[in-house]
Amino acid sequence: MPKIEIDPKLCTKCGTCVTNCPVGIFQQDADDTIPMVVDTDNCILCGMCVDNCPKDAVKHENF
Repeated sequence: MPKIEIDPKLCTKCGTCVTNCPVGIFQQDADDTIPMVVDTDNCILCGMCVDNCPKDAVKHENF
């Protein structure tokens, strides 16, 4: 299980990680909340969350 974190100091709550994750490991309850990592067991190590975050707020131990 990879370690994936969202830095709350960098996150702008845009939801890009939520919309770009092909397996849905992120969840955002409302537009004004920081997304949460909810299912790292399903991570396929594609790197889409890291590559697409406009503020480099997503930290993934494998990238």
